[in-house]
Amino acid sequence: MGDAMQGLIHYNPNLPHQVDHAQAWLSSGFAATPKPTGEAEVHVVSGPWFAESQWRGHPRVLKIDRAYWGDPEYVSIGWLQPDGTRKFAHGSAPRPKPEYEAWRTREWSCLVLAGYDQDVTDIAYEASKRFGFVEVRKHPANEPNCVDLASAIRLRDVIICSDGTSGFEAIMQGKPTICLDPKSELMPVCSDSIDGELYRGDRNEWLHEMSYKQFSLAEIADGTAWELLRNL
Repeated sequence: MGDAMQGLIHYNPNLPHQVDHAQAWLSSGFAATPKPTGEAEVHVVSGPWFAESQWRGHPRVLKIDRAYWGDPEYVSIGWLQPDGTRKFAHGSAPRPKPEYEAWRTREWSCLVLAGYDQDVTDIAYEASKRFGFVEVRKHPANEPNCVDLASAIRLRDVIICSDGTSGFEAIMQGKPTICLDPKSELMPVCSDSIDGELYRGDRNEWLHEMSYKQFSLAEIADGTAWELLRNL
């Protein structure tokens, strides 16, 4: 790792994607353990369900979660904060990022994207006061045969979400998006209320910042991700 600071990633060996995360960090010089416990100056947790609760109060915890784009080759990584948010890397050099479409102007139909086990009945009701047609798409874990996310978004004019990864697809498609999670990374390019003005402003600077919030497994393995994150 190049200095005295030692890092340890905690991973669930029964989940192939977490095993991939662990292998990438091992290649960068970190240690890995299939247990939620251990001694280290920096702890890395993969997802919210395995070791995050044990290390949330630790001052140096990197949390890995789903990427905003590029799955399964990318993951989002940031320093876990006491309130559950993450502090991400920054930089001026260009990084890979997706192309986005022009903002759509039509505002008749609305798609509500439900999170895992989320009841969006009240959200859909409020949306029906503004939009002529409102549809709810449940989380795939709650409705396995639902239409794929990109296609569902393509069919509607405005999107309502509380999850950053699903809302990101809508923003890239140029669909004005209402995000109801004030801590979401989408907020700079979203509206924050169902009855508010829809955002159709610039996305370039925001997308550049987003590109420093996620890394490929190769960038973890070669130390690129750690070099940027350690500067914080």
